[in-house]
Amino acid sequence: MDRFLGTDTSHLARGSFWLAIGSGVGMLVGFFLSMAYARYLSKEMYGDYRYILSIISMAGILALPGLGLAMTRSIARGLEGTFVSTSKIMFRSSFAISMVSIGMALFFFSRGTTQLAWGFLTASLLVPFVEGLGNWKGYLNGKQEFKKKTLFNIFIQIFYGICMIVAIFSIYIFRLSSTVSVILLVGTYLTTHALPNVLFQRHVRKRIPPNAPEDSEAIRYGIHLSLADIPAAIATYIDSVLLYHFLGPSALAIYSFAIVLPEQLKAVLTNAVTVSFSKLSAHTEDAVKAKRLQTIPVRALKASLISGILILSYILAAPFLYKLFFPQYGTSVVYSQIFALSLIFFPFSIFNAQIDAEGNTKKVYLNKIGAPVLQIISLFILIPIFGLWGAVIGRVLGRQINYAFSLFLSMRLGSDKPHII
Repeated sequence: MDRFLGTDTSHLARGSFWLAIGSGVGMLVGFFLSMAYARYLSKEMYGDYRYILSIISMAGILALPGLGLAMTRSIARGLEGTFVSTSKIMFRSSFAISMVSIGMALFFFSRGTTQLAWGFLTASLLVPFVEGLGNWKGYLNGKQEFKKKTLFNIFIQIFYGICMIVAIFSIYIFRLSSTVSVILLVGTYLTTHALPNVLFQRHVRKRIPPNAPEDSEAIRYGIHLSLADIPAAIATYIDSVLLYHFLGPSALAIYSFAIVLPEQLKAVLTNAVTVSFSKLSAHTEDAVKAKRLQTIPVRALKASLISGILILSYILAAPFLYKLFFPQYGTSVVYSQIFALSLIFFPFSIFNAQIDAEGNTKKVYLNKIGAPVLQIISLFILIPIFGLWGAVIGRVLGRQINYAFSLFLSMRLGSDKPHII
């Protein structure tokens, strides 16, 4: 396999092994929760819940998540003090998400949509502890402590899964109103991620020695990464927002179930990219350039053959999987099969990680703005005209554009010297 992919698969296997275990647990938890959502929640209620999470996730860019990636890059170089400074800024800036949530709550109160209003108000109290205290993950990535990160994530997933199952059954058994149900769903989701974040953030903070060296450029570079990520954050969730407003919560529920299994596959494929980023960050400038120009394109193409086989297998199995596990969402099958095609060339996303690791802000901005902006435009055009099909087609095309654009930047602009402005 080393000769076929042209890479150190033993390094990828060691890191990916633990990440794969974590993803496996996450997939199982997500899978059982999806069955519970499908069987015990109405499409309208689930659509409301997904809409609130989509808005919160889109606003998550206000927590400056790029600081976490910049910190990972610094930690991989031994500059551990960067964790402290970046964590403080991320937590304080995350309160801007609370302000957005309060604004959304006031908007929906004025329109009489109380279930959404109270859902956003609940989110405003908890979201800083979710979006602002997740820097411990980047630290463990930078230290390549994938086993510890996996064990922490497994705890979070199990804790979240158990609590959410209790919330879902409480809604079903006690026939709770839509408003109370949305508050319970949003509150449970955020609380079960916030509490472990507080615990693990403190654990990592205690590991940082006094006067640990700090990367003086990390904050500036992290802010650049965050600003450049704004179009990507919008592009990731705008389809859900547009579907909710144009077609309603039921359509959003159908779409959410159409993408749930392919997105689980994506989580598995992402493991190799996560491992590769920390390894790329530890290289010198020349080594990164040599790796990109000489080996990565061929390796990504070969890996795409493997991912293509996985996607084809999923497309063939999808009708049986939905009939067995999500019979209430049979209409989601065909959308899911087409959506899965967006992952065939997922291995080329390594170029996104490489551009981030290299530290050239010119490329970062071009990469993170160009393709997402095109996807946002396409979704704004396609969804009002074609509805659910517009969202699926826009997402598939958008991902292929993203892969091609990052490849172009890496190769065409490969002679540019990395710099942080």
